[in-house]
Amino acid sequence: MNTRELTPDELEKTEVLNQSGITYALLFLTDNGLKKSILDATVPIAQLLKSKHIHDYDSQSFGTEHKVMLPCIILSKSLREETTASLYRANGRGDTRFWPGRFHLFASPEQVFALFVENSNIVVLNLSDGQPLNATDGSDFSEILDRINYDSSEFIGVADFGEETQVIDPVSSELDEPSRFEVSSYGWDSDVEGLVKRLNRGDIKLPRFQRGFVWSPVEQSRFIESLILGLPVPNIFLALDRITKNLNIVDGQQRLKTLQRYLGGKFALSNSKKIHEDLRGCYYNRNVAKGAKSKVLEDADERTLSDSILHSIVIKPDPSSDSPEYGQEYNNAVVQIFRRLNTSGKALQPQEVRSCIFYGPLDELLHDLNKNESWRSLFGPEHSRYKDVETILRFLALYENVENYKAPMPSFLDKYMEDNRNMEADKILELHQLFERITSLLLNACGESLFRTGGTLLLSKFDAVTVGFAKAIASGSVFENKEINSKIELLLDDQDYVDSTAEFINDTGNVIKRVNAAIRIFKG
Repeated sequence: MNTRELTPDELEKTEVLNQSGITYALLFLTDNGLKKSILDATVPIAQLLKSKHIHDYDSQSFGTEHKVMLPCIILSKSLREETTASLYRANGRGDTRFWPGRFHLFASPEQVFALFVENSNIVVLNLSDGQPLNATDGSDFSEILDRINYDSSEFIGVADFGEETQVIDPVSSELDEPSRFEVSSYGWDSDVEGLVKRLNRGDIKLPRFQRGFVWSPVEQSRFIESLILGLPVPNIFLALDRITKNLNIVDGQQRLKTLQRYLGGKFALSNSKKIHEDLRGCYYNRNVAKGAKSKVLEDADERTLSDSILHSIVIKPDPSSDSPEYGQEYNNAVVQIFRRLNTSGKALQPQEVRSCIFYGPLDELLHDLNKNESWRSLFGPEHSRYKDVETILRFLALYENVENYKAPMPSFLDKYMEDNRNMEADKILELHQLFERITSLLLNACGESLFRTGGTLLLSKFDAVTVGFAKAIASGSVFENKEINSKIELLLDDQDYVDSTAEFINDTGNVIKRVNAAIRIFKG
């Protein structure tokens, strides 16, 4: 391992890291490593990633075909670069490797970087670029530090995930035609107290999912402070549900959740220097304070917050714009708006959007099935961005409607969720039992690695095996473990299957061809 003594400037940066409570490992760069785009993940780096539940090299197979891609942030030369890092074990001795994308643009030989973890991100910080480590308000490092110090256990649904299974879902060569939508909307002003009452009653629906990068205590406190100080805040976007008449949150979850939690006494304002001194540590009022000696807002500040007006834009469904192909075009329009409003920072993933927009019995079924023990063994640790939930949806949609599949896959899944969002109870029970049965049988017969190679789940194999097997089971077929394995071997050698998984696995013809091949083999 190449090492050297750190310079005074480099030591000064490590001292900032130490004072900030950050656990890190050092990455020493060589000319040869940079030229070959190969960095050794030394024992300290590997141990750090494992201890932070980011990646376990010990459980990774050899070869670049088993590499894992993880989000990565490079801080160098006063710049911030969001990229992905590849982690793999070399063939032969199995040396552990690590390489951030575009790293050569920010690094030079003989430099030293500090590697640490922020939530699900690997951060590599240049200690040798001659720039002081800026921890002041608004700096890139300060924002990362705020997120590291955030106690995510306060939020329901935020878990300590292990190494996440990578689900690579290639784009289809068949793309959706751009759509135009007739969308009507109106403005609605409500005071903070009224909004929180509506949230508590369920008149305004929070998305069922909890995003992995929620606001830190400082961010929540600064939002509350802004309202008390009378500063302008962004609009909230809501969608009127045509059936229930409830308001579904399209954009503004963090703001509304913060208000609900603060008025409910879930937290006091941060003691950070970023917050005005007279507001630090204050609960909303005496009724929700944790103790008799707890600080609370002054009466005037409490009234100002309660009476603060937030402007909402309510998107209203327009039945006249329903299309014969997609049904309620309103929902499709809201999906587009939702995605476009959430493109800053880390954009929401498709299933996160679906779980918000198409909330109902089907969405509840997906999340119930995602807790199934056999499924968890087949997929891996729970995914923070709902890729596991989306994979279950993929099975249900193809099992029920593969003959009508039309690329692209995201639109097919959107339409299935929209059409079936209020699925009848007997149908939910039927699908629930079928999914639990096939996952249990496949796990017992084939083991945990059936659909995975290294840390990657193979969607094309998953599609064919699960749908073909489920069709056979539903028709009354019974299989011994040995027979299940032999059927899968026949499928993997089948020419239709091989052709349909060579490229563009989500194209219309390829999806239908491989699923029909599986149905033929399992029923044959």
